[in-house]
Amino acid sequence: MVINVLSNRETERAVVRCSNGRQLAGLMFLLMVLGIIVWGYWKIVAWMEDADRVPLSQFMVTGDHHCTTNEDIRQSILALGQPASFMRLDVNEIQQQLERLPWIKQVSVRKQWPDELKIHLVEYVPVARWNDLNMLDSSGKAFSVPVEHVGKQSMPMLYGPDGSEKDVLACYRIFNEVLSSAKFQLKAVCMSARYSWQLMLQNNIRLELGRYDKVRRLQRFIEIYPFLLQQAWNDNKRISYVDLRYDLGLAVGWASVFIEPKTEKQ
Repeated sequence: MVINVLSNRETERAVVRCSNGRQLAGLMFLLMVLGIIVWGYWKIVAWMEDADRVPLSQFMVTGDHHCTTNEDIRQSILALGQPASFMRLDVNEIQQQLERLPWIKQVSVRKQWPDELKIHLVEYVPVARWNDLNMLDSSGKAFSVPVEHVGKQSMPMLYGPDGSEKDVLACYRIFNEVLSSAKFQLKAVCMSARYSWQLMLQNNIRLELGRYDKVRRLQRFIEIYPFLLQQAWNDNKRISYVDLRYDLGLAVGWASVFIEPKTEKQ
């Protein structure tokens, strides 16, 4: 019996040692697997962050944009410094940089694997020129655009004190509607600091409307214009300006007719 008891105890110890060995081997295997995973992750991140391996090489621009050129975008990105690798690139920083372009209304930027930026632009749409230097959109928002980006697009020219953009644009629309119904084309509208209004027609006739009863005075001009035109024809003159700042009448400025220069015959 003593021999059997000793044998059983040795057997139990052997089983325990074997079990501990398997547990230790399993733990070591688990640690090795985790080490390989961490090492692989680190290598992948290092590879992706390497600007030479995954550089930003191109961008695509979408949206209804007319003023923004690819060079504008490229220079905006380069202004942030040397572009980081694709994974480290901060799209929020690029978005904020593009929003600094004064004619940009809204921007969204996202990354497209492996090396491309997707840029969606929304620009302010100009409807009129403002004080010769800026543009106005349909809501009366003033913004600047490089002259070479606008081209020779024909737009009404509006003038007024800073802060009066919306008022001047609203009155331009009223004046233009009244004049268009009588086949006149409105070229420019100016509001002075004292809220006095002056219009310039496409045929270069200047209208002085003053501060009050602007639409009524404009309608008075439309009614009398055929008679002024007949008188200009009879006298071989042209109408320079019409001053409508009178309760009962108007004043007319006359000028010599334009003479086109003769060209030599070949």
